[in-house]
Amino acid sequence: MKAAVLVAPGRIEIADIPAPEPRPNEVLVRLREAGICGTDYAVYSGSVRGPLPLVLGHEAVGEIAALGAGATRFQVGDRVVLQPNFACGACDMCRSGRINICRHKVRLGLDVHGVFAEYVAAPESFVWALPEGLRYEAAVFAEPLSVAFHGFRKALPDSGERVLVYGAGAIGLLFVQLAVLAGADVSALDIAEPRLLLAANLGAKRVFRSSLELEPEAGTFSVVYETSGILEALGHIVALCAPGGRVVLTGLPEKEYPVLSTLITRKELSILGSMIYTDEFPAVLDLLKEERVRVAPLLTELRPLEELGQALADFRSPHRVKTVITIP
Repeated sequence: MKAAVLVAPGRIEIADIPAPEPRPNEVLVRLREAGICGTDYAVYSGSVRGPLPLVLGHEAVGEIAALGAGATRFQVGDRVVLQPNFACGACDMCRSGRINICRHKVRLGLDVHGVFAEYVAAPESFVWALPEGLRYEAAVFAEPLSVAFHGFRKALPDSGERVLVYGAGAIGLLFVQLAVLAGADVSALDIAEPRLLLAANLGAKRVFRSSLELEPEAGTFSVVYETSGILEALGHIVALCAPGGRVVLTGLPEKEYPVLSTLITRKELSILGSMIYTDEFPAVLDLLKEERVRVAPLLTELRPLEELGQALADFRSPHRVKTVITIP
């Protein structure tokens, strides 16, 4: 099969590699579209290490191409989306329903070859059928929307509650829409003007370009969703939170946040970590089908597989929100 292979940090090569064979209870998916996310860029740039050579990518849609022995949930030709973190199902975390922090999970595009290729094999229990009428261009957002929805459920805002989304990349803009759907009073912070314009168009009442602009709002936000991963974020957020506020951390900084324990204690803040997703995919697919969450404004560009290297090199452009790779 044709695949875009990371052979060294910053170097992608288009190569022919063996196509996977579905094992028992697995399906083979012919991939059609795959989104680029921050994890892909982190491995590409070398800040996160993966086994090289490696096919990156984990946000993908396609069609069932073959069934392994015992796989019965799908038929060849069914349109599907991948849930790309495969939990073991047997450890203590899995038995408690926390498959997102499985002790033995296998991650597409990190531990094994991912989805910037023509085919991928996956356990059938981690593959979801697309609702009738849901286009690939929307369905490819199911994975990042599941990340946002999982974090959103950690601190559901009440109607009218003041919410800040710290970082207006793809995940942040999905948080903005979920909070607007809940009736919250939503603000967004980002340094990129194009992303702030999108946040406003998607329902944010106020947008801010720096933490300095937010200083007059200090102590007023009862829920903050952190999606930026910048080192200074937690310090800013603790100052911005109202007493009794809730903070959900989804961004992964390159270095550890400084711990601001005194202010956290005095305000009695709840700091909540949110890691990927558990059971959110079915609800997310319904949100996408019903267009209650709009993803077309987040789709910056479609590029062919051959241009994956350049697309990753352009990842930090302030004009880019979500790049999707087409795999004809």
